Amino acid sequence: MINEIIEVRNYLDGKNICIKNLYRICFLLAKWYKEQGLPHVDIRKEIFDWGKRNNILIKYNVNSIIYKALDDKSRLKDNVVIKINNSDVSEITNRFDSKNTRLTALAILCYAKAYADRDKMFNMSTVALSAWINITNSNLGSRHIKELIDFGYITKISTPNNTFTWDKKNIACEYKINVDIRNNGKYVLVDNDIMNLYSEIFF
Repeated sequence: MINEIIEVRNYLDGKNICIKNLYRICFLLAKWYKEQGLPHVDIRKEIFDWGKRNNILIKYNVNSIIYKALDDKSRLKDNVVIKINNSDVSEITNRFDSKNTRLTALAILCYAKAYADRDKMFNMSTVALSAWINITNSNLGSRHIKELIDFGYITKISTPNNTFTWDKKNIACEYKINVDIRNNGKYVLVDNDIMNLYSEIFF
């Protein structure tokens, strides 16, 4: 979810595919093939060929996804180094006890260090987060993110009314993280492996 190039390569290899996260997968694949210089129709063919190889029926409007990817001026993120320091860890342990809530906090911290603006604001889909940290989306929203909000770790700013209308469950909400997000420390997120980072810090 942080290094998008690694994420896409895993999808192309048939790894880490979560059907609930299929829209994001198709969008990233469209950006990948756009960056390879493919025209619209070839991007469409590649996405459907990928679906066939992995026995996945794509029900979304793929052309709409392709247009969205082509309009996106940002390149897929690569070589993103995310570091976690002792102060980051203390902010989490001082607020939370359960493994899954700490994991959620750590993942959101990494995401914020990669994507938040100067005001520490960022947009995030809980479906994509759920797929990354392997916690069901229903538990993630109703329990763990709620706990992060209740104990002041993040603030939910807004839920767009007409964003991602292809699937109401995949709405990207805007959040603000309320802790320091300076990117330094001895712990490093390697190849998007959030579980390994969690184990290194909390075990």
